[in-house]
Amino acid sequence: MNIVNFFNENFWAVATLVSLLTIPITTFINSKFSLNNVWKQVCAWGTSIVLTIVAYFGGLATFNEPVWLSIPLTGLVCGLAANGVYDIPSIKSFITTYFSVIPKK
Repeated sequence: MNIVNFFNENFWAVATLVSLLTIPITTFINSKFSLNNVWKQVCAWGTSIVLTIVAYFGGLATFNEPVWLSIPLTGLVCGLAANGVYDIPSIKSFITTYFSVIPKK
């Protein structure tokens, strides 16, 4: 199974819209519930998945088969984009280690 087949041409429009809406909604939720660092990220990922589901059932988005997998993957990608992939500690440590090994010119 090829992961590229999950995303169609509609993905980019939906991903942009969901990522844009995730930021203010997550900020509002975080301010009301005083979430810590890990839960802020989980809130952003959950919010983006819910927004993707709403977009699908609202007729704003179409997904390739299997739809049940395309929706959460799109939501997760949008949540990572809105939340910042670099904020995840394991990814941050990998990027820091990778760029420290590269010789400087």
